[in-house]
Amino acid sequence: MRKAPDVSPKQLKTDKPKAVVAKSGSNPAFARMVAQEIVKNLVAIGQFTTRPFTKDKEAPEKPPDLGINPVLVDTSVLIDGRIVSIVESGFVTGTLLIPQFVLGEVQHVADSSDMLRRTKGRKGLDVAGKLRWQKANPLLKAKVISDDVPLVKEIDHKLVALAHKWRSSPGGKYIRLMTVDYNLATLARAQGITVLNVTDMALALKLSAVAGEELTVKIAHEGKERNQGVGYLPDGTMIVIEETKTMVGQDVVIIITKIHQTPAGQLFFARLR
Repeated sequence: MRKAPDVSPKQLKTDKPKAVVAKSGSNPAFARMVAQEIVKNLVAIGQFTTRPFTKDKEAPEKPPDLGINPVLVDTSVLIDGRIVSIVESGFVTGTLLIPQFVLGEVQHVADSSDMLRRTKGRKGLDVAGKLRWQKANPLLKAKVISDDVPLVKEIDHKLVALAHKWRSSPGGKYIRLMTVDYNLATLARAQGITVLNVTDMALALKLSAVAGEELTVKIAHEGKERNQGVGYLPDGTMIVIEETKTMVGQDVVIIITKIHQTPAGQLFFARLR
């Protein structure tokens, strides 16, 4: 039997490491290439994992499509309801923008336990639907938008802030706010927002009369003062007529004697011809 050659402990410790060093040290370019590839992969993995968190910050916000001649609609306009007749008459053109948070407020009113508020809320939702699908006025479109100002809580302030925000976007330079709320109209105008107040429009359309003009009206009911009767013009303007307390239900010819301006419009005083 052949005897294995003697190997010293020193040789056992040094022979194998020398072979390994020789192999790795013999090709430094390969080692650098492997290291660069590892670094490249680590960088790619880092970008992949961080991209979902940085995408929203880097991507610019897409401007909303406001349409032509945009008009921002307030909750009070939907509950009031006169906007449907105004739109169908053709006097308003452009794009009515109904924010989702406005519809949310109308829905909240419609869910109220109070019957009157519930009726008003349901009317507002019905008006929103009629505006959205109306075809009588092809020059006007209505659309519901999801844009919001989350940091602002009150609806009135949300509308003003949204109008300011949209004024800097394409097509929003001349945006208007439609309302029947006097306080909101005052707030918006104070901040430079153009306001379309339906109440102002109604007052502007009331019949104009002058002292001495003759009119025919029907006495609707008795007046507060002695011997007075009260009649109304077709637009709702009230006329107080002397000596007509006993003529309720009759058509009479009157002469305007005085015109009194009130915050709600004009009040006429008259006498029989």
